[in-house]
Parts: sequence; structure tokens; C-alpha cells
Amino acid sequence: MTAVQHVVTHLAEVAEAAGAAILALRGQALGAHLKEPGQLVTLADQRSHEIIQPELARRFPGVTQILEEQENPESLPARYLTADELDGTAIYASGFPDWGVTLALIEDGRPVAGVMRQPALDVTVTAWRGGGTWLNGERVFLAPVSTLATSIAMLETNRFLTPEHIGWVGRIAYQALAGVTQATAVGNTISLLRGRASVYLNCRGAKVWDFAAATLAVTEAGGVALAEHGGAIDWRRLPVGALLAANRAVADEVLSLR
Repeated sequence: MTAVQHVVTHLAEVAEAAGAAILALRGQALGAHLKEPGQLVTLADQRSHEIIQPELARRFPGVTQILEEQENPESLPARYLTADELDGTAIYASGFPDWGVTLALIEDGRPVAGVMRQPALDVTVTAWRGGGTWLNGERVFLAPVSTLATSIAMLETNRFLTPEHIGWVGRIAYQALAGVTQATAVGNTISLLRGRASVYLNCRGAKVWDFAAATLAVTEAGGVALAEHGGAIDWRRLPVGALLAANRAVADEVLSLR
């Protein structure tokens, strides 16, 4: 087992522990409140953080942690661990099953190991640079040919989108068979990896923890991961937008509609 595979194993174990704790809280009073407009937080987010933060510190001593449920700098180091303790808090609190836990290691300004875990659906995605993407132990390969006209587009909408972004999302939805969203980066990315959609776009409002594992999983499965403007994602900045696609042709089609 290589060093990066050991990292993935550690991340998967942490994701498993945090996910189990969140799952155990379903149906209980969650103490949900808005930490800022449009940003729900619950006791489940906090419980997951209480598991992830010390476990990462124990397993990866001295490595900077960039986690959703804490204060973080806008400018990030070249090497850090990042995690969304509960991706899809709103749908979790509403009883939907597609929420998840996601963790990744960034080195030299790019993701090198990542895990996405959906506890309620018992789905785990692991990926590492040069090692491929694996969904519940099965290697994932994205379809080489697809078009918007023959596929679903996963299109995130939120209060941070500008009128220009909303227009772009609308044009994509018009070209595709349908435009849908699950309000979770983990859920949307896994839909793409399963071949249920050809593209996932989140223009604005996300952070590095939303997409670090997701972009690695998509690229290692043969897909394309870009910033929303079509360039490379800057992993040194906290806010990010992302365009994930099954192949370059679909990504270019989406970009042509801007």
C-alpha cells in the first residue's frame, strides 16, 4: 500500500465515524439555526466536527485543517486537510438521504487524496492521485461521450448567484434533458460518477471543502474538473466555484452557454 493509499484509509475511517454519529442523530431535536443567511447548522454538524477535528489532528499531526465548522483564513497553504463535516445540512434536517461527509488532503496546491461518504445510503467514494476512483470498492470510469441534449445536468442554485449566473444555469437546463440539484456536493458528484448526469455546476457560494474530494474523484474517473470560469481551480483560496463534467466535450458545451 502506498503512502497516499494510507492517507485515503485514514480519511475513510474518519468519515465513517463521523457519518455514523450523524446518522444516529436523525429524528432527534437538532437545534438547527442559521449561522448566516442561507447557511443552516445543526447539532449534527457540531457533533461531526467534534469527531473529525481531533481525529485528523491525531492521524496527521501538524497538518493545517480547513474545516467548515470553524474559522478559516481566506488564503490557504500549499498543504492542508479539508472537510465538510455535514455536506447538505438542509436536506439532512429535512429528512432526505443524499447528504454526506467529505474529506481531502491538498498537497502542492492540489487534491491528492479524498473521500466522500453517504451514511444513509451506505455509499463510500475514495480517490487518490494516480490510483483511480472507487465507489464501494468498484472502480469508476466516466463515459467518454455525452451531450447536454441527452443527459441530466446537476445545477446548484443558491442565494449567492448573480443574475448572470442564474441566466447561465437556465440556459444549461434548457439544453439538457433536465436540470436538477440535490443541494449537496457529495450527492451531485456521486450522481455524476454513477452516470446519472453528465455535468455538475456550482457557480458560486461554495468553499474548498465542498469540492476537494469531488474534483479528485471526477478527474481520476476520467472526467474534467474546472473552475466555473473554465480555468483551473485555485486551491489556495477558500471560496471556489466548480464545473465537473463527464468529459471535456460536455464541459466545453456548458462553457459555451455562458
